[in-house]
Amino acid sequence: MVNGELIYDLFNQRLQAGWLVGIDCNVAIDLATQKLGQFSQSQPNFIAIATLDPIEFITSLMAGCRLGIPIFLGNPHWGTAEWDRVAKLTAQVNRQHHHQIAIPTGGSSGEIKFAIHSWETLSASVWGFQEFYEVGEINALCILPLYHVSGLMQLWRSLLTDGKLFIVDFNQFCNAPKTFIDRIDLQHYFISLVPTQLSKLLDLDPNWLTQFHTILLGGAPPSLELLTRARIAKLPLALTYGMTETASQVTSLKPAEFLAGNNSCGRVLPHAEIELIRSDDSQASSIRIRAKSLMLGYFPNVDAPTYFDPDDLGTFDRVAAVGLESSYLTILGRSSAKIITGGENVFPIEVIDLIMGTGLVVDVWVLGLPDRYWGQVVTAIYVPNDPLVSGAILAQAIGSKISKYKVPKQWISVDRIPRNSVGKISLQELLELIKDRKFEI
Repeated sequence: MVNGELIYDLFNQRLQAGWLVGIDCNVAIDLATQKLGQFSQSQPNFIAIATLDPIEFITSLMAGCRLGIPIFLGNPHWGTAEWDRVAKLTAQVNRQHHHQIAIPTGGSSGEIKFAIHSWETLSASVWGFQEFYEVGEINALCILPLYHVSGLMQLWRSLLTDGKLFIVDFNQFCNAPKTFIDRIDLQHYFISLVPTQLSKLLDLDPNWLTQFHTILLGGAPPSLELLTRARIAKLPLALTYGMTETASQVTSLKPAEFLAGNNSCGRVLPHAEIELIRSDDSQASSIRIRAKSLMLGYFPNVDAPTYFDPDDLGTFDRVAAVGLESSYLTILGRSSAKIITGGENVFPIEVIDLIMGTGLVVDVWVLGLPDRYWGQVVTAIYVPNDPLVSGAILAQAIGSKISKYKVPKQWISVDRIPRNSVGKISLQELLELIKDRKFEI
């Protein structure tokens, strides 16, 4: 088991070496010492970190490591109902809980949970990433929140591999990207994005994006239209698949493979294994993950599972790319999101990609709503890019490209599709948004 004191010392050493770009590392060292004194005196059962301030986040994390007490990460944008849920969970913390860090997940479904990780599981993800990408130092330009696993792992990769970490607020970055990118050598940096961020940055200027070592893309399914734009711009894009429970990615596509035309989530990383379990006669199989980076359980249950079933459906395709034939994972969508209408299976992502591909919508989501006759009816909630765009026009635009049963029978025009900070659909908010709306038939 990794000693928290050693982790604290590593933080200190890296700060003294100028680990953080654009931040006074001496200020961070002093603040960490102050926090350590404060926490030592108050002797809390756990430390909760919910801040957008990177120095506050990192120094609190350091103090928690040094004291060896549980650390809970929180989203500072949570509302009262979400914080009430967190309070009920953390009320169960006691001195017998020895896990290191609890990372929030599940907020988009309305049921916040904490995936329990150790420094060992986070580190296993780093070593698998490092081996797969064949790099030594891992430098990261981080524009994702540190309380989210995708931001936290950028911190951890750079910390363990003697890399640099440049933390930048995404909105500030969009307002003046040149003031930030001129401070680092982009060809030696990774950047992690969700699809909505990539789309916005492509709108600004795709040229400087080509200079990154790798652009990691995850968090939510990207549209085919977005991938086409990225490929035309010759971006070094790496599609990924992973989650909080696995300490981020367990598969990845290398940029050369993406530019060669591959749209899959790539190959399995060295620290992980993926098994596909066929549950019916369809082509889709349920995904099962085993990994050294796998969580220890959901708080408060530390049951150290041997595998994790993420509710995702996928296929493995053998593809010859860049002189190598290997198995590439394609995600078809959530098993629970699969729509069964009139006995036929519909995977929403296929329909979403076609609707986005019409160029008539800004955003869209497809789901199955209960129906007395069909069992479920395929329903599209869309944001038109013009007031004249209607469900009938969209249905006609995609009607010849897919089977009739896959074309949405119900359409709802909205001003926005509610998403969280990493681009995932906030399903409860979406259902609330449309509950009193009339369908376009």
